[in-house]
Amino acid sequence: MIKEMVYVLAAFLLLFFIFLVRKYVKNFEGEVLLETGVAIITVGLFINLFYEFIGYNIMILGILVSFFGVTKIFKSLKEIAIKDHLTGLHTRYYFFEEWLPQEMERQKRKKGSGIAFLIIDLDDFKEINDRYSHKIGDKLLKHVSHEILKNIRKTDCAVRFGGDEILIAFPDIDEKSVLNIVKRLEKRLKFNPIGLPINFSYGIETWKPGENIENIIQKADIQMYTLKNMRKQYRALTKEPDVD
Repeated sequence: MIKEMVYVLAAFLLLFFIFLVRKYVKNFEGEVLLETGVAIITVGLFINLFYEFIGYNIMILGILVSFFGVTKIFKSLKEIAIKDHLTGLHTRYYFFEEWLPQEMERQKRKKGSGIAFLIIDLDDFKEINDRYSHKIGDKLLKHVSHEILKNIRKTDCAVRFGGDEILIAFPDIDEKSVLNIVKRLEKRLKFNPIGLPINFSYGIETWKPGENIENIIQKADIQMYTLKNMRKQYRALTKEPDVD
């Protein structure tokens, strides 16, 4: 983004220089005579016309450079709003403001089978951050996100919902198929380059056209936390440590 801003500044400085040059050239006078001896144009006028032509073209070029520079800046800002910089997953803003309204409208128009929601939350993520550092925690989260993106369709939408909580929306898919994706992720994350056990709790709910979608997402969230608490209680009873 800094490079694009430099281009914009350079374009405006170029325009300013052209106008300064034109100011001094206007004071130049002289005559050009043809072979007939008739004075038809002054050197000053000729140079002024020349700089008018060149100047306006450079001005247009400068405006175009400025336009494309600003466009790149806005494109970068849009990418920040759409994609989470750490994980590469979509942001909550993009999900709620763009993807979800469009998909809900498509479901109603095409009479689709609904949207299945999977909410994933990494187990003991805070303890991993505290024990091994946030840098390791970030690597773990990036690896999980990368595996999720590899195992979903282009029509699905994976969102960093908050912290280590990830929401994935699957249009026109049944919960059994989503559960198969969960099992596949569990296997792939069991052996990972981070060298730490990666476990997660999850909840699955399906929205149908006409239902309150916020309630559906909340139900999936409650399922996920219920499973997480059950696992914590189990580890406490069996005296298993939260983090190996």
